[in-house]
Amino acid sequence: MLNFTAKKIFFSILSPLKKQNAIILYKTAFPMKFRTEIPIPKFPFKISYQDKILLLGSCFSAHIGTFLSKNRFLVLSNPFGTLFNPVSIANALKMTLQPELFTEGYCYYFDNSWVSFAHHGSFSHPDETQFMNNIKEQFEITKGFLEKTNCLFITFGTAYCYKFTERELVVANCHKIPNTKFEKFLLNVDEIVTIYKEITSILQSFNPSIHIIFTVSPVRHLGDGFHENQLGKSTLHLAIEHLVDYKKTFYFPSYEILMDDLRDYRFYADDLCHPNENAIRYIEEIFSASFFSQETIEQLKEIEKENKLLNHRKLK
Repeated sequence: MLNFTAKKIFFSILSPLKKQNAIILYKTAFPMKFRTEIPIPKFPFKISYQDKILLLGSCFSAHIGTFLSKNRFLVLSNPFGTLFNPVSIANALKMTLQPELFTEGYCYYFDNSWVSFAHHGSFSHPDETQFMNNIKEQFEITKGFLEKTNCLFITFGTAYCYKFTERELVVANCHKIPNTKFEKFLLNVDEIVTIYKEITSILQSFNPSIHIIFTVSPVRHLGDGFHENQLGKSTLHLAIEHLVDYKKTFYFPSYEILMDDLRDYRFYADDLCHPNENAIRYIEEIFSASFFSQETIEQLKEIEKENKLLNHRKLK
């Protein structure tokens, strides 16, 4: 940044020019910056249209999954519904590989429906047989997909968990069961690291070609409290730092893109916790630049054109 004397000298040199042109030239030569842009992350692999992509976890997984799916990538996004805490995400992966780990302890009859403490509410069903069949079928589909998956994206939402006290069971979803039946607690860094060192080892043995990419959801969990939200996110960041090796396990900065790069409430939805459409598109652009080869980007552009044409025809 120029000091006052330097600015004075600069404009005296330009004195023959009109003042307006001098100002334009000055701003071009010394542009002001109003935000800190996240450098495009680089990875030692690229995603193509031949790759299979599995996403598990919080809202980032859902948004990126939608983006990939509508642009015709081979993707499976949140097959068990949105999962927020690291324990429930790890349980979903373990149960995928070993469905027998899904025991009757995860099943609960409430409000005229069977619910699963390992799944989203969309799996709830009044008929127990149909409920179990739906879950079994999804495990089979996910295991078959995981076996050929090239990239697994795991998005942690919060380090806070809820334990169903009757069964000492960490749940993925409380299903609107009275909160008196649950105990809330914060995972520590060592617990998360221990869980995921085990699960990454299992996954890499099951599928040696898999790349695992961790990320932290930028969605603010203000229901936990402002300070508590920061504690939860910080715990997740510290845990991930112990998990990435930049060979087979990596980190994508979705959290930093919204919190440090965009960093403005105009990029949030009305609830001031979730990113809005502009923020989501921006994250998609950085995601694309980070993971896609030039050939994939060119294919993506053609498919986006086709999608716009198809949507235009539907509106007629």
